[in-house]
Amino acid sequence: MRLLFPFEVSDYFCDRHQITLLIQRDAKKLEANREKIRRMKAAFWRVQDTLNGAGIEFVVLKGFANWDRYWADPELRLQYDLDLYCPYNAVAARDALAKIGYESIPSGGRVSVDHLPALVQKTGWQWNGDFFDPETPISIEIHFRLWDEATEGFSIPGVEEFWSRRVMQSLDGRAYLALDPVDSLAYACLHLLRHLLRGDVRAANVYEIAFFLDVNADNDEFWRQWRHIKEAGICFLLAQTWFGCRTNAVAQAEIDRLDTRVRKWFERYAWSPAETLFRPNKDELWLHMCLLDSFRKKVQVLVRRLAPTRLPGLLDSVFIPDEQLTWKLRWSKRLQYARYVGGRAFFHARALLPTLSRMLKIRA
Repeated sequence: MRLLFPFEVSDYFCDRHQITLLIQRDAKKLEANREKIRRMKAAFWRVQDTLNGAGIEFVVLKGFANWDRYWADPELRLQYDLDLYCPYNAVAARDALAKIGYESIPSGGRVSVDHLPALVQKTGWQWNGDFFDPETPISIEIHFRLWDEATEGFSIPGVEEFWSRRVMQSLDGRAYLALDPVDSLAYACLHLLRHLLRGDVRAANVYEIAFFLDVNADNDEFWRQWRHIKEAGICFLLAQTWFGCRTNAVAQAEIDRLDTRVRKWFERYAWSPAETLFRPNKDELWLHMCLLDSFRKKVQVLVRRLAPTRLPGLLDSVFIPDEQLTWKLRWSKRLQYARYVGGRAFFHARALLPTLSRMLKIRA
């Protein structure tokens, strides 16, 4: 199984898509990632002790919960945050973590679709351009749902049952709750699909599904337990296209069931999500249109994606305590934010006309 991109990938591309260590085993970056993993575990165990002490049950989503099934070597995976699923007590979990120094990052007017604003500890760290910096603080996202039907425009039947099937797993001998393995694959697909429809795909997330499909291509026992999710076929096909993975007959059946319009989108735009770093586009918008069943929903998504009105959240200096924000840092923070907003506005402007012109092609 290998990366099949029809274009050269730069170091920045690989870092941004979290596949650097899959492409080449850079000793320095590998050692830095080992230290990141050590710190991530320490952060998780403190979070777990805090939530357990408050009587708050949660499930770990993604990250190390998927290590043994989705990666040949966990040390090759970059992890920047902890994703916890608390469907009934997300606010209580946030308040419990506030007592050990976690603070919510201002959302900048954005409405979170499935989790509370990210929590961070203000250690004074600042972004230095190094994706492997082991000093990067671990942020926490507390999810209160696994799919937002109102925002995405369509439902995923059965997703509300994932919580009742949660199972026990362990990290270095310490137990924690995770999704059932079948539900874990389903959620990995939903997570990838949401990012795909928002033009924010990471190749690492596609690789995880491709690796799982390839390793379990002959695992008929697992696939006998698979619960059909028609949108999963999109993620299976993307994994197959980008990485050439093998698939079990059940997984292939999910791909074969895909609507003709979805297949046509793949024929024309399968690489578009990876090309956004150097060719601004919103080609995923027409895939989204294929999944919506009403004109009203299509208009809502089109307006939201083509003419976004909400400003992005803060990025720079969010780990610096307020008392350490000198006037120089405050102005630097505002300047960086202005540059980021300007960059996003430029991206949307460049992508607008090409996106509209492609609408006719995908409908042809």
